Amino acid sequence: MSSFRFSALDDKGQAREGVVDAVDIAAAVAQLHGRQWTPLDVQPAGQRIRGARGWSWRKSGGIRSEQLLAFTDQLATLLAAGQPIDRALAILQESASSEAMAALVAEVRDDVRGGTSLSDAMSRRGEAFPPLVQSLVKAGEAGGTLPHALRRLNEYLARSAGFRRGLVNAAIYPAILMGTVLLSIGFLLGYVVPQFAEMYANLQAELPWFSKVVLSLGMGVRQWWWVLFALMFASLLAANAWLKRPESRPVLDAWLLRRKALGPLLARIEAERWLRTLGTLLESGVPMMSALRISQGVFGNTVLAGSALRAGEAVRSGVRLSDALASEPRFPRLALQMMRVGEEAGELDTLLLKAADTLEQDIKRVLDRAMAALVPVVTVVMFVLIGAVVMSILVPLYDLTSVIG
Repeated sequence: MSSFRFSALDDKGQAREGVVDAVDIAAAVAQLHGRQWTPLDVQPAGQRIRGARGWSWRKSGGIRSEQLLAFTDQLATLLAAGQPIDRALAILQESASSEAMAALVAEVRDDVRGGTSLSDAMSRRGEAFPPLVQSLVKAGEAGGTLPHALRRLNEYLARSAGFRRGLVNAAIYPAILMGTVLLSIGFLLGYVVPQFAEMYANLQAELPWFSKVVLSLGMGVRQWWWVLFALMFASLLAANAWLKRPESRPVLDAWLLRRKALGPLLARIEAERWLRTLGTLLESGVPMMSALRISQGVFGNTVLAGSALRAGEAVRSGVRLSDALASEPRFPRLALQMMRVGEEAGELDTLLLKAADTLEQDIKRVLDRAMAALVPVVTVVMFVLIGAVVMSILVPLYDLTSVIG
């Protein structure tokens, strides 16, 4: 038996600290759950209870997210089939999809054969295995359920990757359509319109005012196209330089969240990712403060990341998570209510995952409606712009034909 220091919230939301005797951290967490307490942090006696600092787990310098997804899936399958962990890692090394992946798995296997736990071997290669992975694996090792923990991790990674692919796929067709519109307008103004402009100039034809505007614009595009490209390139460089400044990102993130239509959608996307990560960590037995610290890395919006950081500090001081987030106006209210119910019922991890599922479905509905409305709008705009250019060319030609006839 070992002693573990803990900080937790009791069933009334009051902060509690103390020491419990247990076989390992997982057993200590189970004892606290048995009291209907929510563990915030659990550490071996003699180690300081840690605070909640954020980090980013999405940047993996060693392997791609697809490789990590395949690695966790195959390792969980092999371990569930009864293979020893070193044998399973050797099999994964032989079937690795790249030399870099094979070398990484070989290093982990060598450490495991030397007596190091899998989670510690992963922690030595944090650029490839983010803390989220390390924490879930460590929780599985402590509870003797490593295959199950790896399967849960794989499901989380697969669902997160699928959600990101859905967002990207939803934006592909409108982006292609907008690109087609811009290229078509550019071709008409830069090549077709100047041909007619020169013809009408030679004929000294009297042109309607809108034809003069379009023809002048076309001549300007053909003559000064390089200036337009230079301005666009300079604008991109200036925007990139501005975004690299530390004080610029929060300004942009706050501006995006204030947009009437875009802001709530971005907040839901960020909240869904954070709730799913936090729920998965808590479900695996990771203490609350560690889970909050790890889950902060999933935020892409610095304003919402700051909100989560403040909530973590409030939880450390004894405030319930739902109460800490209640003052954050951009956090989805439905998710907040489900979180409060989970805290009162002692099933916070389950309700966090259900809230994430609800937000995911809501986001998909909003995106489907937006795409259903956006595609016709872009199509109509394309036809109107191209039609205006074509009419500005054909109307004078029709008038000339009528005069000659």
